[in-house]
Amino acid sequence: MSKMSTVQGRIVTFLLTLWLVSLLTFVVFQVIPGNPAQVILGADALPEQVAALEKELGLDQPLPQRYLHWVGGVLRGEFGHSLRYRQPVRGLMVASLKVTLPVAGLAFVFIVLLGIPLGLTVGKYHLQKRGVMFSVVTQLGTAVPSFWMGILMMLAFAKLFRFFTPGAFVPWEEDWLAALASLIPPALAVALPKVAVLTRYVSTAYVEEKQAEYIRTAYGKGLAEKEVLYTHLLKNILIPVVTVLGLMTGDILGGSIIVEKVFALPGIGRLLVEAISFRDFPLIQGITLYLAGVVVFLNLLVDFLYRMFDPRIRWSR
Repeated sequence: MSKMSTVQGRIVTFLLTLWLVSLLTFVVFQVIPGNPAQVILGADALPEQVAALEKELGLDQPLPQRYLHWVGGVLRGEFGHSLRYRQPVRGLMVASLKVTLPVAGLAFVFIVLLGIPLGLTVGKYHLQKRGVMFSVVTQLGTAVPSFWMGILMMLAFAKLFRFFTPGAFVPWEEDWLAALASLIPPALAVALPKVAVLTRYVSTAYVEEKQAEYIRTAYGKGLAEKEVLYTHLLKNILIPVVTVLGLMTGDILGGSIIVEKVFALPGIGRLLVEAISFRDFPLIQGITLYLAGVVVFLNLLVDFLYRMFDPRIRWSR
């Protein structure tokens, strides 16, 4: 099988996965109890009013017809209109993602910048006092959930250091520096537990690779330790690192959504919770499909990064 055909096959798998996610998301939220028209009008609404609103919203149409109509809109970049806000779902999502995506992006940067150096340090001082101390700290870090870390970050940055005011997010258009500063504590809350996980993976890979034959050969040639580390060992460690980071993408997005509620940020997490409580099916479907698409795309990207970091890896047939 040629490389091009295999890449095309993975892209087809990506699109098929998105279609299955869209189908499951639509069906699940259409069959659960609760009438959106009744929720909008209230419990005292007359049956005639409910029926009229159902017709206006298209809820009286057969389920397959509603699904095809929704998918057709998604393919055109339209996710429908929110039942609660009476605004396009796309606009609501874009406004919220201006908060969620920077939090997730900052968290990812913190994970890489902190996790890899700490992992190399722990691996270098393996079984020494310094390495054991770092191992204990990272082991504790893996047990701390993001929402609890968010509470600790809020207490530290808001109460102790007076770094920011919880819930007082400044829009990017007004002051991008203040907006970025207000997102650092929640990003750290998402990142720190994952830093502990990445540190353990990197340190384990470091210890295993340090015993490899090619490392002993490099030392036997008289190469300096830094050259061995950055030229030979680190390149092979990047493969498991990419694997772990790929698996973390979903957790980073999920953690960002949860932490947003802790810090009262106007992100996709708050929008999703409000949509669920109001039975706003178009908004729920749009958010779910978007988040699923991001996770699936990032996992596809990880597959391509494997090939980039190590040309010896071949695409699976």
